[in-house]
Amino acid sequence: MRFTKIALLLFAVMVVFSGCGRIKQIQQITDKFSGDRLYFCEKYVTKEIGEDTKFKPGKITVMVKLQNPIGEKEVDINVTDAATGKAVDTFPFTVQSSWDYIHFDDVEFKEKGKYKVSCLKKNGDVICSGEVEII
Repeated sequence: MRFTKIALLLFAVMVVFSGCGRIKQIQQITDKFSGDRLYFCEKYVTKEIGEDTKFKPGKITVMVKLQNPIGEKEVDINVTDAATGKAVDTFPFTVQSSWDYIHFDDVEFKEKGKYKVSCLKKNGDVICSGEVEII
């Protein structure tokens, strides 16, 4: 009888841990398709080509997908060293205020490292951010 209770308890613990892993997976999927998102691809030609979080040094495309129109005519793509928080480069872009799905081509990464990339309003407010690693 005691063995059965212990076995049931261990089974219950396994079910809980298994469920937590699934909840995390569901949350990651939900985050990917809801909310404002900044992510990366090799290039954009009617769709993303080579979406990833790791790239070789060179030019990549920064993608921004928003729940609502951007509401700006000019934005900056700001690149910051993730380890130091130091700004590395800023790329200005002109956009349409009605856009909610935008590709920013030819954002160049010259050095290896991990970077935080943010789409900023001209007043410095962050619209959305993402992280990329240059390998």
